[in-house]
Amino acid sequence: MRWKNQKKLDSYFQEEHHFRQGICILRELASQTKSVEDYKWNIPVYTVGGKNVFGICKFKNHFGVWFFNGVFLKDPQKVLRNAQEGKTKAMRHWYFSSEKDIDKASVLTYMVEAIENQENGMEMVAAKNTKNH
Repeated sequence: MRWKNQKKLDSYFQEEHHFRQGICILRELASQTKSVEDYKWNIPVYTVGGKNVFGICKFKNHFGVWFFNGVFLKDPQKVLRNAQEGKTKAMRHWYFSSEKDIDKASVLTYMVEAIENQENGMEMVAAKNTKNH
């Protein structure tokens, strides 16, 4: 079955980019999980039960995995960074500067744990704006 976003996904991973090989390795690891690949916010996003679990991103100086509720990951290797200190509550990123930096077994372990956390209902809900108008 081809997803409605399959062309966008194919384009993202096939586009000439200096991190193309690295993001393809991350995609291959994600394909070993029970997540569903989708395309949101111009990046591949992996979901479970319709909930965002992680995404694969590429930038000028690095690429990596965004964990939407990464704050709940154990992070034994201390590799996760807060996306925006002071603003981002739940999201954590694991950055790489080369495909040689990817420890496949560890990345897969983090992906699987993120999926299990989502299945167990571990998610941070954004606080509602309670300001008076």
